[in-house]
Amino acid sequence: MTKAKCLVVLGAVAIGMTLAYSVIAQNSASTQPKRVPASVALVDIRYILSQNGAIDQQTAQLNEKYAKMIQDADKERQEVAKLRDLLASYDRNSDKYRETEQMMLSRSSDISSRQMLIVKEWTEEQMRILNQAYNKALTQTERVARHFGMTIVLNYDRQKLSDTVPLLPNPQQYEMYMQQYMQFLGTRTVVWADQKAVDLTALVLGEIQKADPSTIRKTDTTVKNGTTANPAARVGNQVQP
Repeated sequence: MTKAKCLVVLGAVAIGMTLAYSVIAQNSASTQPKRVPASVALVDIRYILSQNGAIDQQTAQLNEKYAKMIQDADKERQEVAKLRDLLASYDRNSDKYRETEQMMLSRSSDISSRQMLIVKEWTEEQMRILNQAYNKALTQTERVARHFGMTIVLNYDRQKLSDTVPLLPNPQQYEMYMQQYMQFLGTRTVVWADQKAVDLTALVLGEIQKADPSTIRKTDTTVKNGTTANPAARVGNQVQP
């Protein structure tokens, strides 16, 4: 092969390799997922739960139920106290004393165990009420956020900072109050946001009340220092499940 033909062959190979690498690069680029700009919205879950009238109704029924159970246990404690009074009238070395003492200790232990279980179940049921309301808030938040094409929703505490301190019964409590206040400042995720542009709280609350009218409060219970946002957008009946 002459030198000229050799150069022609090498040139063709170089061009072919260049074209192959170009095609591979293009195919690789086309398989990469497209980056979608993140859009962030805010929702004040604390405020939404504070406006849920169904929570108050269910909690009141729950408190009535378990308060009666606690009262019954307290009556049993009073009966046990009577047994303790009887012990004073018995000879400490008598069988009657030992039988009464054993009965008193057994009933007292049983009452304490049942009271602990009552409080435990009471707490669990309160948590279930809040969890149900919270999950409904999440469901409506997702619906509203998807409607507006949001990709991220942050839980936002819109309550304004207070510069007044309540009158506390114990001087030592002010140190604890200050520690809690500092923790409150440090855990506020969103420092600033344009509420009119991205606050979905009022919309989510409206969707919850529309889906379940029992959550609508009969009285105004607006959170102190809280404000209801007026977002520029309105959902109405446009949001689809």
